[in-house]
Amino acid sequence: MLGEDDEDGDLFGLERQASEAENRGPRVEVPTVENPADSLPDASTVDPAISGAFWTAVVYANVALLGVSLGLMLIGFRGDLRWGGAALVVGLLAGFRVYQTRRAFKRRDDDGGAASDDGASEGSGDD
Repeated sequence: MLGEDDEDGDLFGLERQASEAENRGPRVEVPTVENPADSLPDASTVDPAISGAFWTAVVYANVALLGVSLGLMLIGFRGDLRWGGAALVVGLLAGFRVYQTRRAFKRRDDDGGAASDDGASEGSGDD
């Protein structure tokens, strides 16, 4: 009676009820979409100067994040000004190098773009 299996082994007819509900439910057609990554250019075609500047900035940014966060935690939680201060200074210097790397790349990019456009980018209002 209670808790006994039916003849097909379905307890309380739950599997039968689930399949009936599935048959009664709405039919949804899932649309197909194209993968946007297929339209991206190949990563090996990137200019080596751009790639080098990017990865340099990434490494400096990681060092800056580690140094600043570790330095502040050492100073704040342990009161260790020597190691915390050193880590904080290293992080701040690395952060400054990220800024310098970005600024140098932007300056090089702006100078290179103006020379190749024969002055077409003058007066663009980006100053």
